[in-house]
Amino acid sequence: MAADDRTEEPTGKRLSEARNKGQVIKSIELNTAFVLLVGSALLSGPGVILYQRLTELFTRTLNHLPKSLPTETFLRDLIITDILLIAPYYGLIVLGLLGTGITLTLVQTGFLWAKDRIKPDFKRLNPLTGLKRLVSANGLFELLKALLKLIIVGWVAYNFIREHFLAIVGLGQMDFSSALISWTGMIFALMTRVGMTYMILAIADYLYQWYQNKQSLKMTKEEVKDENKQAEGNPQIKAAIRAKQRRLAIMRMMSKVPKADVVITNPTHLAVAIQYDTKKMNAPLVVAKGAYRMAERIVNVAKEHQVPVIQNIPLARTLYNNVDIEEEIPPELYIALAEVLAYVYRIKDKSL
Repeated sequence: MAADDRTEEPTGKRLSEARNKGQVIKSIELNTAFVLLVGSALLSGPGVILYQRLTELFTRTLNHLPKSLPTETFLRDLIITDILLIAPYYGLIVLGLLGTGITLTLVQTGFLWAKDRIKPDFKRLNPLTGLKRLVSANGLFELLKALLKLIIVGWVAYNFIREHFLAIVGLGQMDFSSALISWTGMIFALMTRVGMTYMILAIADYLYQWYQNKQSLKMTKEEVKDENKQAEGNPQIKAAIRAKQRRLAIMRMMSKVPKADVVITNPTHLAVAIQYDTKKMNAPLVVAKGAYRMAERIVNVAKEHQVPVIQNIPLARTLYNNVDIEEEIPPELYIALAEVLAYVYRIKDKSL
C-alpha cells in the first residue's frame, strides 16, 4: 500500500495498539545528553569530595600499612572506617547517573510496560534479518545520523582542546596536585560542552522521531472505515442492546402510570397518561403514552390503580403526536386539559 494513501490521522485505537507494542518516541541521545550534564555536575560536586576522601584514604593506608601480613583486624578497620567514608559520595554519583537514565526513559515512554517487547523473538537472532535492517534505507539513514553526531561531537571536542592547548601543555610544569585540579576542571568543562551539544542533537532527534512515528501511524481512509465498523460492533448485538433499552424505557414509563392523575384515550388506539402536581410542576406532564397494545396496557394499569380513564379523541391525538414523555404540555392545550382535570377532580371529590 502506497504511503501517499495514508492521509488520515491515527485513531485512538491505533495509537493505543502501537503503544502496547512498544512503539513510542524514545531518544537515546536525550538520555546521553542528560547523563553527561548530570555526570559533570555530580563529578564537580560530590566527585571532588570523593577524590579528596580517596586521596586521604590512600595516604593513610600507605602510612599505616603494617610491615607484616595484614591482620583481620586491620582489614576490618580499613573497610569499616575508611571505605565507608567514601561510600555515600560514590553511591550518590552512581545513583544520580542511574536515576537520570531511568527517569528520562520513563518520562519519554510514559511509564510504558510493553509485554510484546519482552517476548522472545528468534527472528532478531537471524543474521540475515539484521543485515537486511542494516542495508535498508532506514538503516543507512541511522548510520549517517550516527556518523554526523560523531563528527559534530568530535568537532566540539577538537575546538575545546585547541582552545586549551597551551593550558594542557602547561600541566607538565605544575605540581601534581595543581595539575590534577586544572585537568579535572578542564574535563568537567569539556563534559558540559559536549553534553550541551548532545542536548541540541537529542532535541533534533526527538522531533524527527516524533514526526516519523506520527507518519508511520497514519491510516488510509479504508482503514479508518474498517475500524469504525469494528467499533460499532455486531448488528445483532446492537439490535439486542436497543431492544433491552426499549424494554427498560417501557418499564420505567409503565411504573409512572399508577401515579398519573388521568389517562386520556382515543378510546382504544391511543392512551396518554397525565400527571400534575401544582406544588412541583409549572404545567401538566405527560408521563406515559402508547398506541394500540401499549395503549391497552396503559389503560389496564390505570384501571388497576383507580386512575381515571377519560375518552377525548381530539385531545388524545394532539397529546400523542405533539408532546413527548416527560415533557410539559404546551400552553395552547391548557384549557382543554384543564376541563378534563376539573372533571376528574369533581369525580374524586364525589367519591370521597
